[in-house]
Amino acid sequence: EFKRTAKERNIIDYNLVSRNQHTQYYFTKRKLHTLLPKREWRNKITWKREEGGNIVIDVADAKDHNDNGNKKNESGAKLASGHTVWMFEPLKAIGNVAQTRVTLNIKQDLKLAIPTSIANKITPAFLSTASDLRKKFDKSKEIDAYNRNKYVGKLKKLEVSPSALATIAMFENLSKEPADKAKVEGSLPLSDTLLKVETGKGWGKTTVKVQAGLLETASFFWDFQSHAQQDATEDVERVVEKKIGEWETIVRRKQKLESTFVGRHRNRVFVNNMALH
Repeated sequence: EFKRTAKERNIIDYNLVSRNQHTQYYFTKRKLHTLLPKREWRNKITWKREEGGNIVIDVADAKDHNDNGNKKNESGAKLASGHTVWMFEPLKAIGNVAQTRVTLNIKQDLKLAIPTSIANKITPAFLSTASDLRKKFDKSKEIDAYNRNKYVGKLKKLEVSPSALATIAMFENLSKEPADKAKVEGSLPLSDTLLKVETGKGWGKTTVKVQAGLLETASFFWDFQSHAQQDATEDVERVVEKKIGEWETIVRRKQKLESTFVGRHRNRVFVNNMALH
């Protein structure tokens, strides 16, 4: 895994030396940018478990190995300096899926004055490790499945409320198709989509057959913050802001809408009341 991602993090050479069960030395050489000379890091990595159950990994300069100070070594790479601290905190599990909060703090000194534009390109390479960690242990599908099953169980106990008739009438009114609607071809696979768009306003209707049960399908859409919903909608953000009742919430979603004018894209925020009857 390390060898596969080393190139993405600009690592051209590395060496790992174990000292004991809690400490090891980690040496890397990196070519951070085509306009910058190579840099070498000599780090001492130490981990410990705290009383509260948290685990801390400290990555500091291995001063007892920096015999050359800040001079260039035999490979021509100048020694850089840095300090990284990882904090791992156990969280409440979701179903059978364990959860951990990971916080990464980094401070680096490349021993070189570089333009801000180049620094902005280099910095994400150091922080990308946290994102790689999330991808490595991603169990979004398992979490979504657990939440859907939980909602299915609740839906089975749900009684038909008097307000359901009013909701049905509202749905039928909203479903009335404008006379000048247009059928959209190829917008969504295996769906029947109708659309009418005016300046700043729009009406739309999509019908699709889902290969799942009624309660499971309803649970999928009710789980507003699910990873599957995030991937399907490509929303910038999806948040349940307030829970009013068991089946009523205030939700907020942020969407990136592309303008017909080049380079003038805008984010739009929608705040809605979502209720299940």
